[in-house]
Amino acid sequence: MLITKIYAKNYKTYKEVDLDLSVNPDQPIVLIGGQNGGGKTTLFQAIYSALYGLEVKDLSHFKRLLSAATPYSDDVKIELEIDFKGKVLTQDFLYKIKRVYAINTQNQPVESVSLNFNGDVFTYGSAMPFSQRNKMEAEVNKIIKANLPKELSKYFLFDAMESGELLKADYLSRVIKENIENVMGFNKYINLEEATHKLKEKYIADSIELESERLEYQKIIDQKSEIETKIKSLKEELKVKLGYSIDKKDLYKKAKEGKNLQQEFQDQIKHIESKIDDLKAKEAEYVHVVAKYADEIELQSFLPKLLDTIKEELSLIINSNDKSSQSNQFSVNQLDYIHKKISDYLNDNKWAANEVGSFSDGILSYIKEEQNKNQGGNDFSYFSDEELSVIRAMLNLTSINSFNFIHHSKDILQKELKQLPLLKADLAEAKSHLSNDDNSLIESYENNESILSDLKASIANLDLEIVRLNSELNKFDISEEEIPNPKLEVLKKLEPVFSKISNELLKAKKQRIENTMQEDLNSTLVAYADQIGKVELSENLSDLTFKIYHKHGNEIYLEELNAASKQIIVQVLLKALHQFGDYNPPVMIDTVMGYLDEESRASLLENYFPKLSHQTILLSTDSEIRTDKDLLKIEGFIAKKYTLDRDKVNQLTNVREGYFNA
Repeated sequence: MLITKIYAKNYKTYKEVDLDLSVNPDQPIVLIGGQNGGGKTTLFQAIYSALYGLEVKDLSHFKRLLSAATPYSDDVKIELEIDFKGKVLTQDFLYKIKRVYAINTQNQPVESVSLNFNGDVFTYGSAMPFSQRNKMEAEVNKIIKANLPKELSKYFLFDAMESGELLKADYLSRVIKENIENVMGFNKYINLEEATHKLKEKYIADSIELESERLEYQKIIDQKSEIETKIKSLKEELKVKLGYSIDKKDLYKKAKEGKNLQQEFQDQIKHIESKIDDLKAKEAEYVHVVAKYADEIELQSFLPKLLDTIKEELSLIINSNDKSSQSNQFSVNQLDYIHKKISDYLNDNKWAANEVGSFSDGILSYIKEEQNKNQGGNDFSYFSDEELSVIRAMLNLTSINSFNFIHHSKDILQKELKQLPLLKADLAEAKSHLSNDDNSLIESYENNESILSDLKASIANLDLEIVRLNSELNKFDISEEEIPNPKLEVLKKLEPVFSKISNELLKAKKQRIENTMQEDLNSTLVAYADQIGKVELSENLSDLTFKIYHKHGNEIYLEELNAASKQIIVQVLLKALHQFGDYNPPVMIDTVMGYLDEESRASLLENYFPKLSHQTILLSTDSEIRTDKDLLKIEGFIAKKYTLDRDKVNQLTNVREGYFNA
């Protein structure tokens, strides 16, 4: 996948931007400079949203996304467009995705999407019938997923600073494991193995004839399920305690050294209170959206469904009357008007009342008979002009059912609200330390460490109990005299296959990943430059481990490395996954230097970025990639250079060629 262009109009800080991002094999880097607040992250978001779409909640949200330099009006639109190339087998295909967002006459956000796939065009939009839109949207998403699935985008489009935050203490090994399982495509086999195991257990339970054995088997299954639930609960608690340990480690050290922490506690209180206020604001906004949906449920759900049901009949009425109109037929209203005018004329010329009625009625009957002969049997000629106008308006009515968005918002909010009790507990603790001496923090931290140790021991013991119960379950089977369940027999053979496939795939790529990472770490990990003797990846996905060894043979423990070294390790891993994974997307990095020190950044510029990908887009301030020191190191590998300039007066970002003033 190679991004060739990004276009955005009326989006956040951009009134209009049209950037050529094409590169060539010898110059794979696009360097985009900008000061903090200059629009780098917004450009990053524009590329992401052009690929996967914006979720515009309502009119207020639309106005927040709209460029401040563009006054809101009924016809204003936000436009995002991205062009890229992708390979299908060995052939290059061209893709152009355009997404347009606006507000309709009911003050609801609407979306229009088109994808040009090598000349074949797919389109869908909010006004399209749901079934047709759903089908076209699925086609578009399938094409995008073939190039870079949304769930994997975080591994290739990322903020180096945020990725560094994920790498604290015990989280590093987990991040590495998640990267390998997701990007290398192994997760599907792990999930299939688990599903097969569950189904096998069910079939075995169904196949045991003796009631006592069935009850005993089910009892063990229930025990196992109960322990698994307990392990899950303990791991959640362990996660909370680990978070506390990581967050309070620096404060604990300072308290042990006798430093005054009152100001730090006050800052912590403000930070937590801000988080709590944000959660409450999100909750209030969600309640408002739900109430609005309930008030407009007829327009959002019932009326569109009714119209969709009788749409064909309504179209037939309009078409029949349109044909009548085209053949110079008089409508019901026109006939009434003619009848009245004839009667008025006769009355003005002193005709007798009985003659006026008889004569005008006769003319009207004659016109109707002649029209019926000529109109070919219009069964709907009795509709008046006013009624036909209402029917036309109903056919043109568009409405968006926002239930799916509300339901999705609820799931996200529920997950976030689970953090509220923890935040309140953290707030209460921080406030308590203001009124106590710093020994209370020391006591709390050491108590937490003790609980951590107990939790780890409890989880380990329960894991052993699961192993024992699995051994007990394996004793149950169908005797030779019984007719075997063919599905169970297949599952018995199938269960180990998925594990074997994923492990064999890992083995096939393992040595190349290890060699690539060892070579890259020796050239980029400054703290151990040319001293990495071995990178070792385990061969079992169920217990995936990653270790680094010094040339002298001792292990270099990942948890003991500083933030800069951890950032480099993860970025080196991403490069290896990019090289040997199932997808070949570009890499886009915001705040490129993250935690890196002087030596590390020089190493990354010289040895990493030029070889990272066939297309690498770097978003940097002039203090990260400096014009007088750093730019020369990658100048020969840069295909395009741009600078984002913030116009504070007009509240927009302008783009010019070149990197700052270099």
